[in-house]
Amino acid sequence: MMMFKLISWNIRGLNDREKRRVVHSLLSGWRADIVCLQETKIEGDISEMVKQIWGGRWIRYACLKASGTRGGILLMWDARAWMGEVLEIVSYTITCKFESQTQNFSCHISGVYAPNCYKERRLVWEELSSVRGLMEGPWAMCGDFNVSRYISEKKNCNRRTKGMREFSDFIEDMELVDMHLEDAAYTWFKGDQQEAASRIDRIMISKEWDDTFNNLKQIPLQRLGSDHIPIALITGCWERNKSYFKFENWWLQSEGFVDRVREWWSSFRYTGRPDYVLACKLKALKLKLKEWKQEEGGNLGIQRRRLLEQLAELDTERVNRTLTVEETTKKAAVLLEYEELVKKEEVSWRQKLGVLWLKEGDKNTKFFHKMANAHRRYNNIDQLMIQGKVTQDRGRIEGEIIAYYKNLYRETHQWRPSYNNVECPMLTEEEKMSLQGIFEDNEVLNCLKLCAADKAPGPDGYTMGFFIKCWDVLKKDIMDTFQNFYEQEVFEKSFNATFIALIPKKKGANELRDYRPISLIGSIYKILSKVLTERLKVVIDRLVDSQQMAFIKGRQIMDAVLIANEAVDSRIKQKKPGILCKLDIEKAYDHVNWKYLLKILEMMGFGQKCLNWISFCISTFSFSVLINGSLAGFFKLKEDSGRVIHCPLSCS
Repeated sequence: MMMFKLISWNIRGLNDREKRRVVHSLLSGWRADIVCLQETKIEGDISEMVKQIWGGRWIRYACLKASGTRGGILLMWDARAWMGEVLEIVSYTITCKFESQTQNFSCHISGVYAPNCYKERRLVWEELSSVRGLMEGPWAMCGDFNVSRYISEKKNCNRRTKGMREFSDFIEDMELVDMHLEDAAYTWFKGDQQEAASRIDRIMISKEWDDTFNNLKQIPLQRLGSDHIPIALITGCWERNKSYFKFENWWLQSEGFVDRVREWWSSFRYTGRPDYVLACKLKALKLKLKEWKQEEGGNLGIQRRRLLEQLAELDTERVNRTLTVEETTKKAAVLLEYEELVKKEEVSWRQKLGVLWLKEGDKNTKFFHKMANAHRRYNNIDQLMIQGKVTQDRGRIEGEIIAYYKNLYRETHQWRPSYNNVECPMLTEEEKMSLQGIFEDNEVLNCLKLCAADKAPGPDGYTMGFFIKCWDVLKKDIMDTFQNFYEQEVFEKSFNATFIALIPKKKGANELRDYRPISLIGSIYKILSKVLTERLKVVIDRLVDSQQMAFIKGRQIMDAVLIANEAVDSRIKQKKPGILCKLDIEKAYDHVNWKYLLKILEMMGFGQKCLNWISFCISTFSFSVLINGSLAGFFKLKEDSGRVIHCPLSCS
């Protein structure tokens, strides 16, 4: 993947030699592809100055000259890497088209220096709106817009002005992505005491940038020689590996999909234990689905192009003559098919984003697209603090994350207190037998329907929606696997493979403790653990002490907050001193020793078969870590480890 760096800076004048040295130093260090400087305050020839501030005979530029000592824009690029073409230079903006000399990539860049008056700024919005029609593909807009968008972007601001609202409306109308500026709230400061500050400099991009690059970020650079901070758009710092298979739920709406799966499924021939046969069939089905995805039936892009081409042909014919009855009927059918395609796209984006509170048919594909790409940018790990230093080296980041999770779930202290005299609530014989009874078809299907159909898939790539839709096709193999688990108390260990996905707890996360690990488990194990969990729910309320307020149906963790509040209030009212102690055990469920857990369950009267099931479930996990959508590492938990992170059985 190519690297790309765009720097934008309001330099507040280039007439001073010392200022030019500062610019030269910054550009030499950052090795940018394209640079946009605003407020150059230069009315005459600028060619010699370009050599001084960037240097080299390969630098090309376009400039909007200043009006006296007001304004001026300089847009420069490295001709060794980019071929530039000036499209338009108007009162407040410069727009150029750039084509990479080494990659199959082109883009448009608009440099902006907007006036301070909101009425005059309307001319800027008009200039940029008109130039939008001259271009296709990725478009970036950078510069000093002399207006903020939100109250939070302006120091001591308590109301949103008309100019702010108009700026936001323009961004929405142009369908631009206003990227988050990392590690900085403002880009302009007044005076050394910073009595005034605001974010009036920014780089905005069209959605096509998100489609081209998997890692985009906007960062502030060192403030030198100006009351504005330079900002940079950086892309392509992390190249994705090949992603793993993910079932797309919109396939379920394709005509004849279940029949197609039934035909494939019945053609597979494997021998062995039922769980092994099921694993082999699911793996073989993935290959069939991948092949089908490359064809029109499984590819929305191919379907969209075909339908649009048909509509274009009919519209062309309509210009020259009246369409026949057959052609009119055909156009109506194509439009109807296109409407169905749009619904499938909504399902696809809903699944990618995980916005489960939005319903299918909301007709908000544009929203999905923007949010999914923003979601991806936010979750990217492009740098990490290792031994006190921030690094962007991919190999070191992967190694640190893998080592961290290998060590995190390994027990370091072997000593355990005796639990021989611990009194536990006991299961009745009826409860004991209900926990380890035979798995029935309806029980498994009902538990399957309780699982969210759109949740992120695990290593096998299948969603719960697939199993619900194709239950009649898969039922026999799944129930044979459950019956084998009932009798043999084991299942194919590949079912217990797990991906650890890291979700940032805050913006600007750069330490591993700033990330929350989420386990993505395989579909068959998810169904099995759901069945066991539903059985445990029947007895868990009586087995777990009432002081445990979370994870038990009918109890609320907020009750603990209310009790703590009452405890503090009572001390205040009584005017007596006291100590309030808050104990929070880090990843408590993940550090419970397996032998201890099984011993306590045995003391509660759990049957041996049920204990064997639970023991096998929690002791056979294997892990890989998902880093920026790619898999890294593979390791298993050893017997001296704690329990698996976020296992569905952990909190039951």
